[in-house]
Amino acid sequence: MKNNLYLLAFVAAALILVGSKCSPSPVTPTKTLPRAEESVTGQGEGDDLVGVKFVAYTNKAQGYSILRPDNWYWRHYIANEIKDMNPMVVDYFITDSNPLPGLGSEYLGKIVIEVSQLDLSQYAKPVSGLVRSDSFVGQVAAKRFAGERVNQSGEKQKVVEYQFGYKEKSYRLILNSGASMDDQAIFEQVVSSFKF
Repeated sequence: MKNNLYLLAFVAAALILVGSKCSPSPVTPTKTLPRAEESVTGQGEGDDLVGVKFVAYTNKAQGYSILRPDNWYWRHYIANEIKDMNPMVVDYFITDSNPLPGLGSEYLGKIVIEVSQLDLSQYAKPVSGLVRSDSFVGQVAAKRFAGERVNQSGEKQKVVEYQFGYKEKSYRLILNSGASMDDQAIFEQVVSSFKF
């Protein structure tokens, strides 16, 4: 009987000690990768999406700002640098996780923001065969085109392009990449952060 009392006292003491440590403590939620069908919305500078941090970038010449992937290669070309190659394009912002090939190649980079003086109807051929839907970019009505193409190397390439007009200029936000969902999520983050 004495052993049972010791055992009962030991169990009671253990429960009291353990119980004092069992109060709920706040748990910090972890970020999860959005499912493919979920839209990605920008939360702000420094957000982490699929292992990529974003930083603010402002294109003062064209009056827009975006969140761009940090630690990616990027380049801003102005009209004087572009005019010999494409005189109607007045501005390019290009970014890629790999080194940029430069102007003059068919592939400029994974993400391209093009500003031109061309009418949007001039861009019908580049988006033919892609699925069209209505969207918004920076609170401006836009057309979104998405699908796959085969590039010059014969590889399938995911293409997403937003087109819209603003203040007598045409804007194209273009994703050219492999079939990576990560690249598409990063691109959609850039698009959702776009504002004038």
